[in-house]
Amino acid sequence: MSEIAPGTTYSGVAWAQISAPESPCLINQWPVDNSESLGGTTSEKVPTELAFSYERPSRRILWGFQIPNEMPRLHWFKLRLDPDQKEHIIPSLAKFHKDWKQMSLPHHATIESVPTDYLRSLLNHVHSVLKIQLEAGLCETSDIHIISEPEAAAIHALRATRPNNLEVDDTVLLIDAGDGTVDLITFTIEQLLPCLRLREAAAGTGAYCGSSLLNRRFEGFLRQRLQSNPGWDSDKLDYAMKRFDAYAKRQFTGDTTDIFSFPVHGIADDIELKVHRGMLRVSGEEMHAIFLPVLDEVVRLTNQQIKLSKSSVKAALVVGGFGQNQFLRNHIQENIPSDVRVLAPPDGWTAVVRGALAKVLSQASPSIPRIVISSRVARMHYGHVMSVPYDIQKHDTNRAYWDYYGRRYIIVMNWFIHQGDSISETAPIITYWERKSSLTRTAQSTHHGVRQHATMKAELDDDLQRKIPIKTGQDGEKYYFIDYAFHANYFSAHCDVSLWYEGRHQGSAQITYL
Repeated sequence: MSEIAPGTTYSGVAWAQISAPESPCLINQWPVDNSESLGGTTSEKVPTELAFSYERPSRRILWGFQIPNEMPRLHWFKLRLDPDQKEHIIPSLAKFHKDWKQMSLPHHATIESVPTDYLRSLLNHVHSVLKIQLEAGLCETSDIHIISEPEAAAIHALRATRPNNLEVDDTVLLIDAGDGTVDLITFTIEQLLPCLRLREAAAGTGAYCGSSLLNRRFEGFLRQRLQSNPGWDSDKLDYAMKRFDAYAKRQFTGDTTDIFSFPVHGIADDIELKVHRGMLRVSGEEMHAIFLPVLDEVVRLTNQQIKLSKSSVKAALVVGGFGQNQFLRNHIQENIPSDVRVLAPPDGWTAVVRGALAKVLSQASPSIPRIVISSRVARMHYGHVMSVPYDIQKHDTNRAYWDYYGRRYIIVMNWFIHQGDSISETAPIITYWERKSSLTRTAQSTHHGVRQHATMKAELDDDLQRKIPIKTGQDGEKYYFIDYAFHANYFSAHCDVSLWYEGRHQGSAQITYL
């Protein structure tokens, strides 16, 4: 059984045997060329990057560590899939964001095809690795499971931090600080052993204030200081950015007395620019100024989540790539209520994939202790389109229509879940409906804040079709009248909606949250 966590800048894969769930494995060998060899670079994750080689006879896809250093590549393409990306951008940091959908792509690629090509390449490698395990009898195939990243990270963090005085009824905040986004979720512990049982204490929140914003801000800093120098070019920018991303961004602790050096070979010594022997010196104070606006937004989100929680928060667990930065953790601790402890669980960089694997393993065998989320807090309003009698005092006359019995109706939204409601994963939310099968399709009311998630098409079983009651309308025509129900189960990252008629399941749809 394997789990994949496609990240903004890095992706991870974990797998385990159902017969030995206590021994999960990370795939940490990644190809560096186009050969069939599974070996190459050793890393807990692989870069979420894609490139195309146009050597004849055909175009080839390169991904992850296969891409040569000097080759242009596509990255951060995961962010392009979010239809509401602008709503999650912090206004004070907006100038450092790009509209991911407007970034240039090769003529043969689309916003959807790039992540698809990357995931296909990643999956091919995973299948090759697991094939060896299958042939050795060490691994089983599995179905696809979907779990939200912050929930998966929370599961790993709580399993990994049990010794840190966390007890039943404690409420903990999980901060998944990644490269693209920072996502927060709060749980109250209902049970720790042998099963982990949690309930959400606040609706999850998040924003685009991950560590990639530090890259943007440092890039702006470099351009402002050096772009007027005749020796400045894109190659020097690339080398300096790689040094920042691989070292300075991860090692800076907030100490303003630190000094960092970045390669800018070819630029002459300049005291004013702080360039000496091809190295640009950046002070700790300058680094502090680059970091602080981004860290402040993470703190703002953290305090917001603490206030939203239905119970007092005891600890904040910080995971994710950005979460490994000591300056971030210290800054959070210094700017949230003093009774909330900031903890850094082990293996925080791979918390999502480890937690996702643990959750799925717990569902795969009755011998494995279960991991249960007893209830979640709705992040949005959810509902169905429905027709109600027209009310001249409430409704727009232009949207009203006549039914077959001469009555005026109007199409509205029926909200059966409201933002902030507690939702059980095990108990479906059932709504009952009546349908006149020959009803003419009418215009649906739209609103910029409402999005259609799915359209379900279901065909009744033959024996049920013969039992459908028939009534005569005012126009003398005969119509089928169908009373049916929708059952909706809400999970971590998707919703299963099914149609029921006469107590029998007649069709379903799965809606994946974005």
